[in-house]
Amino acid sequence: MNKILLTILTILVFFVTPARAEEKINAYDVTIDVQKSGDIHVREIITVTSEGRQIRRGIFRDLPRYYKKSSAKLPFGYKVSTVTRDGNKEPYTIDRINNAYRIRIGDGNVFLDNGHHVYEINYTVKNQIRFFPGHDELYWNAIGQYWAFPIDAASVVVTFPDGAIVTEANAYTGRSGEQGGAYSYRAQNAAHRFDSTGPMPARHGMTISLSINKGLIDPPSAGQLRNEWWTLHRATIVLGGALIVLLGYYGFAFNRAGRDPIKGPVFPHYDPPEGYSPAAVHHIYYRRLAGHKALIASLINLGIHKRIEIETDKKQTTLTRLDEQKAEGSLFPIESLVMDELLSNSATKTFGGTPSTSFIKSYGAFRKFTTEKYGAPYFKWNPQFLILGFVFSAIALVIAIKISVTWTVLHTQLAVALYVFNLVMGYFMPAPTVIGQKIRTEIEGFRLYLKTAEKLQLNAAKVGSDAPPMMSTERYERFLPYAIALGVEKPWTKHFENILPTEAKDYTPHWTSMRSGNYSSLNGLNTALVSSLSSGVSSA
Repeated sequence: MNKILLTILTILVFFVTPARAEEKINAYDVTIDVQKSGDIHVREIITVTSEGRQIRRGIFRDLPRYYKKSSAKLPFGYKVSTVTRDGNKEPYTIDRINNAYRIRIGDGNVFLDNGHHVYEINYTVKNQIRFFPGHDELYWNAIGQYWAFPIDAASVVVTFPDGAIVTEANAYTGRSGEQGGAYSYRAQNAAHRFDSTGPMPARHGMTISLSINKGLIDPPSAGQLRNEWWTLHRATIVLGGALIVLLGYYGFAFNRAGRDPIKGPVFPHYDPPEGYSPAAVHHIYYRRLAGHKALIASLINLGIHKRIEIETDKKQTTLTRLDEQKAEGSLFPIESLVMDELLSNSATKTFGGTPSTSFIKSYGAFRKFTTEKYGAPYFKWNPQFLILGFVFSAIALVIAIKISVTWTVLHTQLAVALYVFNLVMGYFMPAPTVIGQKIRTEIEGFRLYLKTAEKLQLNAAKVGSDAPPMMSTERYERFLPYAIALGVEKPWTKHFENILPTEAKDYTPHWTSMRSGNYSSLNGLNTALVSSLSSGVSSA
């Protein structure tokens, strides 16, 4: 029984409930009044049927934002004068959405009554006559293809100033880019009328074209042509001007802070600069901590001076503090810090294989000390000049993008030129200080000796000349940490092996568990040692 009642009720609701009308545009009538100045005054009367679905609070009219001229895009100059609904003033707002100039009509807090509503929009568009050698032309997308509703009937009426002779009249209907002919045209005295010949589906519109005799419409004035030229080229001017300003700015900045002090000649130095540790010469030479070799060189120097013993393999490294009474020589401050940080609470320290919070903290202290002590006093990165240059370039680029009407290859090239020039100056702006230039030159000379010691030895003059000191096991061992720090441990070790082959073969480092007998050469041992230490530091 209940099922029968439910079925009857459903049938009654179906037949009694009135069908909702289709939301659509009943009539779309456009009047265009062409002015002698070339401006056009447009009145659009749009009659719609609202059913509260898509048309709830009002409608919006999307107008084209740009038009093409000489393969470039120029913005339309719109000025909306009045908007009404059913004869009464209606609120509206204007948005710029991609390529559309959108007029939002209606109150966001007021819902429309269902049924017919008549909207009227009046607006002016600047300079809409196109000038050709034999005629002038009005070309206007009178009924845009943005509408999401079908249009039952549409008309466009155009009037010109007195004396106009229309030599050609055309219209194009359909979707954007289509050239349909679903229209009729007739001249009514001074008016020229286009009518749709049937309903227009959603997203269909009408563009009209009327050619008239020359001399009736005033050509653009010199001021208008200047404004048009500026509109077309302003983005290029901004980018080009920014590049010129950047050249001048970096020229000033380079003369003030980026020029290197005078550098003396680089010739072999047979000792490192006095008072500078392996980590110090590494940082000053590379102008930063490059990899882990500064720490590795410091550990090996501690081992050579009998402060620690190093046991290492591919997975782990163990440092063992030795009896200080047997230590040789004094420590550099950075090496004292390494001892205090790594071996402050125990006699041994093992790292590698897995991350270690304590090792990360110790290594951070090592890096901070080295960077602060041998960074700014010896080398200036001048970041303030580079940051200002990059910020200025970014602002110029943003402005150019916002004001450009057509982004061209030239714009891209200028933007890339700004970016590249900043990168180039990022290379040239850093500069050594006076003391940094002096010490780095000495380090370069010392590195030259470590790298080419064998050649210098073979080309040496007689005793008492500028010949390098004689090689010995002690000398090789003393300079090995510096060679590692400067990336020339291989030629330095090879020189030792060639000059003193017997001593090199019998050499057994007291500061590591690794033995040269397990490798084909002393050079092989050093390579394995540095590699194992580097792997351990990286994994820790």
